[in-house]
Amino acid sequence: MFSNTYGQSTAVLLFDRVFVPWERVFLAGEWQHSAHLTYSYATHHRHTCIAARAGFGDLLIGAGAMMCEANGFDPGAEPHLRGRMVELISLVEGFYACGVAASVYAQVDEPSGVVMPDPVFSNIGKLLLATQIYDMHRLAHEVSGGLVVALPGPDEDHNPETAARLADVLRANPEVPYDKRIAAARLIEDLTASYQGGWYSVISLHGGGSPEAMRREIWRNYPVGDKAELVARLLERNVVAGPGRKIASERQPGKCCAMGCTPPGPTTMVALPATRKENTP
Repeated sequence: MFSNTYGQSTAVLLFDRVFVPWERVFLAGEWQHSAHLTYSYATHHRHTCIAARAGFGDLLIGAGAMMCEANGFDPGAEPHLRGRMVELISLVEGFYACGVAASVYAQVDEPSGVVMPDPVFSNIGKLLLATQIYDMHRLAHEVSGGLVVALPGPDEDHNPETAARLADVLRANPEVPYDKRIAAARLIEDLTASYQGGWYSVISLHGGGSPEAMRREIWRNYPVGDKAELVARLLERNVVAGPGRKIASERQPGKCCAMGCTPPGPTTMVALPATRKENTP
């Protein structure tokens, strides 16, 4: 099985009477810096989770397509299968795109020299995959069919009394051998309907922090004030940020270019070009 070779595990590590050389001590009572360490770790962790689950999604997409073929269907010609496959692709590539954007808009932390991924895109991507992992499982199950959990046990594959008859009965597409069909089905079972599959779901949801932690980071870093000011200007209200308007005080620098190198300058409203009617003599 896939999880036997590539599965992950967790452990509890207890430190008991451990000697740490003083040159390796980073904090000694400076609790006020712990928030920055937690924020830095969480941002990197959520950024890397996006790529990890995008790879997991690639497996579901590929295995789902193979199951369609093995079941005797062309997903490109069957609207119900094509729709589910496109939905699965959209979920996977949607949060992966956030990971790419987080890398594009990354900025260098000056004191440390470490490149920090963009916190908004990192947290949005992680929040999407955390809540959509269950939809990814459902879609993979839909396109694959119930054979994923209805197959005979692996021992029957090599039972001389039943192997040949099972191969005849459970073959769907005559061009796909029975053993290839069950291999794809068992891969999806291993990824989504096994102990390991359930474990993947939970770490996708809570790994790097719960969804609520990501929602808080998105709200804390997102430039809501910029959007409110944009609408105010469009409405010609000329509302400016003031100490009494917290919603207009949220700002986020670094979105002026792909490098995110300098804070953007003041927004300028560009005059609209003359209409064709006005240009007509």
